[in-house]
Amino acid sequence: MRSLLFLSLLLSSVTTSAATSPAAPAAAPYKQGQHYQVVLPAQPVSTKPGQIEVVDFFWYGCPHCNALEPYLESWERSKPANVVLVRVPAVLNPDWEAGARAFYVAQALGILDKSHKATFDEIHQNRHNLLTEQDFEGFYVKAFGVDPKQFESLWNSPDTDAKIARADIMADRYGLGVFGVPTLVVNGKWITGGELGIPYPQMMSVVAYLVSQEQNALPAAVR
Repeated sequence: MRSLLFLSLLLSSVTTSAATSPAAPAAAPYKQGQHYQVVLPAQPVSTKPGQIEVVDFFWYGCPHCNALEPYLESWERSKPANVVLVRVPAVLNPDWEAGARAFYVAQALGILDKSHKATFDEIHQNRHNLLTEQDFEGFYVKAFGVDPKQFESLWNSPDTDAKIARADIMADRYGLGVFGVPTLVVNGKWITGGELGIPYPQMMSVVAYLVSQEQNALPAAVR
């Protein structure tokens, strides 16, 4: 009888201990090397303390960048307030430079919010190649009422040249010559997309996961 009572108490103790012990941590949903890679060394970011930078490297003529854009836009609308999306036109080929200059001209003119998606649509939906300064000028004048002289003055301005040079440096630091576009970089530390070849919706889920990792790493004082 005493043996049965002892066994009952022992089983009760084991059951209680199992019920109150902490659960094993959930496995990370995404894996390094499969869904993202670590940037070594980590690169400087343009954001302020407490903010998290997400860089979008793209080329207007890239069908993959165009396919990603709706998912990127959807993510941007729902991202945390302290996350800053920085778009960077990659110039991995001399033919890509015109698109990069057009991006920075639109930025300087204050029409980028309208022109960015419209430029993708003009190339990929309307099937109008935009390859030269004249192509982009004609499109901007017709679609957005841009002053041709203002467009031309900005195209080869020192400010535009400096932004192109900075974009080249960033692309080189992140190895875009091998990784390709579209590529997304989280806080200078994590890179996804490009040669990893993961589906576009999953790419944005990976970005959200990496952003959450960076959020958790922020000092409490700046959260």
